[in-house]
Amino acid sequence: MLAVWEPILPTDWSPPDTMALRRLDDRRVRQFWDPNHLIAAAVKKVEVSGALHPDCCERKGFLWDLAAVYAPGARWGETLPEPVLLNGPVVNTVTDLDAVLSKSW
Repeated sequence: MLAVWEPILPTDWSPPDTMALRRLDDRRVRQFWDPNHLIAAAVKKVEVSGALHPDCCERKGFLWDLAAVYAPGARWGETLPEPVLLNGPVVNTVTDLDAVLSKSW
């Protein structure tokens, strides 16, 4: 799992502290700070041209607070693959996440 932290709110002036990072306390999670919104911009590009459009989660022109799930074997390159789930806010996607992740690929 990749968790991307980015500055969106006025209080987001620096990378997340240890307390915030501990919210995703699982060794399979990779977290990083994306101050230039590079990942959000790449996901937005796919969202605009793709079939999935989140019910929320855009601020200052950037997608944020959403979950994106990709099929096993999906490769990120010059362009991102189409996700199988793209929605948020994350806290409201638990049922959808469980359904997608429980499928046998």
